[in-house]
Amino acid sequence: MLSTDLFRVPCPTCGSQMRFSPEKQQLSCDHCGNTQAIPFTKNKLEERPLHGYQVENQQLPNAPMEEKRVFECPNCGARTTVNADLPTITCAFCGTKNVNPEAKNTRLIEPAGVLPFRISREQAIERFKSWVGDDLLAPSDLKAGARPDNFRGIYIPFWTFDAQAYSNWQGEAGFYYNVTIQVPDGKGGTMNQQEQRVRWEPRSGSHSSFYDDILIMASKQLAGQEGTVAEASSYNLTDVVDYDPRFLLGWDAEVYSIDLSDSARRAESTIRAREENACASELGGNVQRGLRVSTQLSNQTFKHILLPLWICAYVYNGKAYQFLVNGQTGRIAGERPKSAWKIALLVIGFILLVLFFYAISKK
Repeated sequence: MLSTDLFRVPCPTCGSQMRFSPEKQQLSCDHCGNTQAIPFTKNKLEERPLHGYQVENQQLPNAPMEEKRVFECPNCGARTTVNADLPTITCAFCGTKNVNPEAKNTRLIEPAGVLPFRISREQAIERFKSWVGDDLLAPSDLKAGARPDNFRGIYIPFWTFDAQAYSNWQGEAGFYYNVTIQVPDGKGGTMNQQEQRVRWEPRSGSHSSFYDDILIMASKQLAGQEGTVAEASSYNLTDVVDYDPRFLLGWDAEVYSIDLSDSARRAESTIRAREENACASELGGNVQRGLRVSTQLSNQTFKHILLPLWICAYVYNGKAYQFLVNGQTGRIAGERPKSAWKIALLVIGFILLVLFFYAISKK
């Protein structure tokens, strides 16, 4: 069981609170510049069996648990861990500033691993400057007029799932072929014409595959931005290391709000959909019908991990736009305004091009 004391690491030189530095990949003191190494180990990074846990009611007696101080934002409801007894806490999701919040002790499934931040705030801002003006349909003054605001680095909770899938399938594969038929020629006679038909063949088979690290986000706060999160979440999970609360020093960390049971069902749906696509590929043919797939899953395991993300916003012409920066790779995904006149010119150009080729075809 972990206590909040683990989140206090005083600098051995000046006594100030140390934090994890993405640039130095170790603890760093902002006051005197002293650094302290953290071991990047993978000794405890193991999958835990999903089978046998009482997933439906979230009773997981064999799962490692920890006790943390959790802050719940009164404005948007986001729940994050509190790194220290700070006089104020700013919500990473809605930006609300809260004075002396009452944190409560909450028992949670302990993360198995963490992917430490590699992209600093300064690097995230530089990525933003390159990204915001890299859209041909964006307003010409977007790069100069966009004012970044509220850059917040936060560890987002994820579940990963592994499973061995075995599927039996059956269906019909259709293959195109042509036959010559007689049709009226419009002059009282007939003419030959090729007609496409389909030859159907019943087929069956089996498919098996091991699915490793199916990644499921466990944040309800970002659930409405799943497309953006998926675009930004191109993490290299081989860099995940053993969970150590010192990696969280100086950073916010959200508590999972989508539990293991719901996430496990989403992972199973993802695996079954991939199995159906794989079986459809094995069925073959130009067209298909009646594909039926029966999938059995075994050796199901899970991990709880924390992944780094910059949740950011910028203001352009008085309107706020959100975007995300991957805290490991720097990949950006988010909203960019479009220029109405650039879109209009594109549409007019396309119409003129169509009319040009139509005129040529009539000559």
